[in-house]
Amino acid sequence: MALASVDIGAHLFWITSRAAGVSALILSSVAVTIGLLMGSRLVRGKRALDARALHEVLSLATIAAIVLHAGILLGDAFIHPSIADLTIPFVSGDQRWWLSLGIIAGWSTVLLGLSFYVRQHIGTRLWRSAHRFTALAWIGGVVHSLGEGTDAGTTWFLAMTAIVVVPPLLLLGVRLIGPAVRRPDPRTSHAT
Repeated sequence: MALASVDIGAHLFWITSRAAGVSALILSSVAVTIGLLMGSRLVRGKRALDARALHEVLSLATIAAIVLHAGILLGDAFIHPSIADLTIPFVSGDQRWWLSLGIIAGWSTVLLGLSFYVRQHIGTRLWRSAHRFTALAWIGGVVHSLGEGTDAGTTWFLAMTAIVVVPPLLLLGVRLIGPAVRRPDPRTSHAT
């Protein structure tokens, strides 16, 4: 029985970039979910400390996956991008809008993720205000993957995306509408 020979070497950079992009999508979605759970105070006590550590690890893993996702393409002989094509929005001519959205989301994710390490220098209040933009960076990454990703239209990719994207979207929705829907304070409400 002869097996079909595939020259994986010619596609190794592209395949690795795709794998890193999918990994970044999964990791970032789980990190955002945990961040939203911590922000909503649904996780308390020792579990909050565990969640914080996991959130940090997932955030750093996401950053590593994003850097690999873009950086490995420098070795791709087919598309042969420049460093500017992969790091500066609107420079590349290839699918400019989707790629630029990914670059903006990527840089935003890296900066917002690493901002944790300068929190004590910039102050908790400023850090929290800036960190809220993480959800926008994440949404930008999701849209980038659905718009430009090689696998974007495949059933497996859409199913996987739904599995990892729906929970943080629901938590984000609850967080956004939460303050608008307030329960009456039983101490101040009077029975009529």
